[in-house]
Amino acid sequence: MKINWINKIKAVGLALVVFTTVSSGFAQDGAALFKTNCAACHKVLKNSTGPKLQGAQALWEEAGEGEMIFEWIKDPVALIESGKSKRAKEVAGFSKMQMPPQSISQEEMKAILDFADAYEAPKKEVEVAEVKVVEPTTNYTLWLIVSLLVAGIVLFVAKRVKNMLELAVAEKNGVQLKEKKGSWYLRNWRFALFLSILVGLAFGVEGLAKGYSVGVFNDYQPSQKIAYSHKLHAGDMGIDCKYCHNSAEKSKHAGIPTTNVCMNCHRMVPEGTTTGTTEIAKIYEAAGFNAEKRDYNYDEEGNVIEGTPIVWNKAHNMPDHVFFSHAQHVNPNTANLDCRQCHGDVKTFGLGRVATNEEINELAKTDNKIIPLEKPIMTMGWCLECHNTKTVDLTKSSYYKELHARLKNRPDAMRRILEDDKVTVRELGGWECAKCHY
Repeated sequence: MKINWINKIKAVGLALVVFTTVSSGFAQDGAALFKTNCAACHKVLKNSTGPKLQGAQALWEEAGEGEMIFEWIKDPVALIESGKSKRAKEVAGFSKMQMPPQSISQEEMKAILDFADAYEAPKKEVEVAEVKVVEPTTNYTLWLIVSLLVAGIVLFVAKRVKNMLELAVAEKNGVQLKEKKGSWYLRNWRFALFLSILVGLAFGVEGLAKGYSVGVFNDYQPSQKIAYSHKLHAGDMGIDCKYCHNSAEKSKHAGIPTTNVCMNCHRMVPEGTTTGTTEIAKIYEAAGFNAEKRDYNYDEEGNVIEGTPIVWNKAHNMPDHVFFSHAQHVNPNTANLDCRQCHGDVKTFGLGRVATNEEINELAKTDNKIIPLEKPIMTMGWCLECHNTKTVDLTKSSYYKELHARLKNRPDAMRRILEDDKVTVRELGGWECAKCHY
């Protein structure tokens, strides 16, 4: 009798284990089936190309067509044409894209729908924005001016004290001193001359320092209407620079991506990890895209009703008197420079900004494609330094082969080339004024 009870307990326990295993297996199957069959067009919690799946079963049941959801998934067109489902027509009007028939069993459909209804969004960790700590810099010019002024005051006071002591000694001895005539400057011309030289030197040093900083914009980062992250797009997602800046290889300007370029991806990506949803909404507004309908807004004539264009603020601004062509520097058939040579490791940036020499030179330590340069970035000295260092392979393209043919008729140029067995941009005319100034 005891053995029978033990067997029954074992049987119940085995049944519970099997039930738990099967249940968890269905849950796992639902997630896997969703990723395989549905994730391209549907999201669980939000509308995408197709409507969200969570709550879909309840909506069909409320319409009194609970079982027809499986017919819809199996062959939407057949269910619509049968005319027996009102709910099918409503769902079909969600998007212009028709859902294709699905060759999965009803049990698998049920597993997907149950998975969607039971799904809970994972809690997002709040990302803490990286704060760039700016180390305080010592203003040596200011300290020089202050030191000179203090020295001048000390000398002036010492001179006054000396005069007062001389006057006191003269009065004590009954000697009458001659009254000095003329202006204070003439009476104290040595001190006045010394002070003038000190002040002139101080302002001269400050003026030179300010002059050298004109046109230098290291680490300059303008604000933007949209908080675009290069780290996310170029870094984490690996999008090539020239996908967005698509004219870099064939035009003077690298180009700023149009809203349509953004929409190539964001038509299907309506949200981001942190503030992406808010920022992507700005793109939708500019493009005239309706996030709920997953389609553009059209007027009566079928034209897209666009919003206000996005205005991007330039980080790099060349002076008007300077000619610079991205095509000549980026194109594989010419200089074939790495974008990081001028812009730094953009994959680590948030908003676009001007890199610093230190950042670029740090890259040069581990990458021989990058040339270390000492002059301030984006200045004339910086360009000339690069032209004097960058070597050219004359056999690489027809462009350089033509230059090679011309160099053969110039013994002076060929002599310099043969001295170090390399050709630099300078030796091809990269230091000629008219190359960059017109």
